[in-house]
Amino acid sequence: MPVLVIVSRYLHVVAAILAVGGTFFMRVVLPLGLAQADAASRDAVFLRCRRVFKMTFHACTLLFLLTGAFNTWVNWNDYKLNRPLMHGLWGPHLLLGLTAIVIAFVALAPKQPRKSHRAMATVTLVLLFAGILCASTLKYVRDHAVKNPSAAVTTR
Repeated sequence: MPVLVIVSRYLHVVAAILAVGGTFFMRVVLPLGLAQADAASRDAVFLRCRRVFKMTFHACTLLFLLTGAFNTWVNWNDYKLNRPLMHGLWGPHLLLGLTAIVIAFVALAPKQPRKSHRAMATVTLVLLFAGILCASTLKYVRDHAVKNPSAAVTTR
């Protein structure tokens, strides 16, 4: 079981790295890099990168859902050590991640990008960063509560 927990957390983090890094690349780096290219080359390269990013993001989403459900199941008893705070971090982490995924899927659905694709990528990126902030804070609070159970607030 410990190996499965480690592998699940590893895959969850790798999926986050790829999703956030890919979104950042598509929203910030690629447009700056393509600014000097001619229009035909720029569109072709952008569409090819977008297609690869779409496939990567879909795979990351599958990993997020599977590993997120497993990680939640494994840690649920620890979340009860300080229920108001931990559930107050876990819930937004989940909702921010799911919202970012939905926005990214809507933005990436058509073959040609929507006119609002830049704004949607920006919103997705901000939501992913906020979700990571909630997740890292939750991890700190959970580790602190497990190490110091007497300091944890238990509520029923």
